[in-house]
Amino acid sequence: MYCCDADAVKRHRIILDIDNGLGLPVTDTDDGLALALALSSPEVELVGVTTCAGNTTTARSTRNTLVQLALAGRREIPVAEGRAEPLLRSRTDHFAYLEAKSLGPGARFWSHLPPPPSPDHGASPLKAHELIVREVRRHPGEVTVVAAGSLTNLALALLTDPDLAGLLKGVVHMGGGFEAVRKGDAPLVWETPDIPPEVWRDTLRFNPLFDPEATAIVCLSGTPLTLVPVNVTACVFQRLEHLELLARNRSPFHRHLLRYARPWVEWSRAHRKLPGAHLHDPLALALVVAPDLARYRRMWVDVARLLGLADPWLRELPRGEVLRGSEVTVAVGVDAEGSEAWINT
Repeated sequence: MYCCDADAVKRHRIILDIDNGLGLPVTDTDDGLALALALSSPEVELVGVTTCAGNTTTARSTRNTLVQLALAGRREIPVAEGRAEPLLRSRTDHFAYLEAKSLGPGARFWSHLPPPPSPDHGASPLKAHELIVREVRRHPGEVTVVAAGSLTNLALALLTDPDLAGLLKGVVHMGGGFEAVRKGDAPLVWETPDIPPEVWRDTLRFNPLFDPEATAIVCLSGTPLTLVPVNVTACVFQRLEHLELLARNRSPFHRHLLRYARPWVEWSRAHRKLPGAHLHDPLALALVVAPDLARYRRMWVDVARLLGLADPWLRELPRGEVLRGSEVTVAVGVDAEGSEAWINT
């Protein structure tokens, strides 16, 4: 990971949609690391980045993304800012909680660091959904949207251009969870001692549940959709030894990544008692290029539960029955060791 290769390889045209909080105290770094992986993978042709809200606000996501692209010398990649809020709901309480947490005891892991630098170039004049429409129309059947945050921008693109679903190569979305009912399924294990259960229930909403109406639009659109749920992403980590690999490259881009990734790894170990920091979004990107790192099964989306913010809303397909319009492909198992090696080396 993070080492460019100019060899000729099969390339995947990708739009990366991220809520990039890299550099912000007590904020998940995985969106920024997914962007770094896209930039450094010779298999990826990154045709655009769109920004959304979740880990941070959309405006901060845009700022952080522009900084990363500048440090990587990739200012030519367009960055289009998306909506600040979901289609129909307010997330004021969500952001108030994240802001308070960023100033809490965990902030000491970031206190010795300078704030991220300011970007030296601007975002695209296009809105996020306009960039998605433009690039998919420009490359019909060739663009995969990797949605690492909410699905608001993609839903707006599909509403703006209803034919877009048939022109996308596919969508890979990090999100969701399912009850493991078959041998070999990754169990749904998600414990966050730093966040009480009632906060998850009443305040915080990420990725598909940040904007459930947008998620429903995408799931019912007919576009090929693969979900990479927390069942599998919770198995894959950036560990201390991976930071040492990253430290071997001393370019400004790599120093930036290391500076802000290390506190999140150390915080995750100290506060969540994990072996490192979850690599949710880099795994979603990796599965576009290396799908054999995971196993998959078709499921269906229980839209009523989704809109009611009830988990789990991913369901097993009833035996002998196909619920057309709501089926999705779900990663149900993962080669965790192989994934960590693929992402981090």
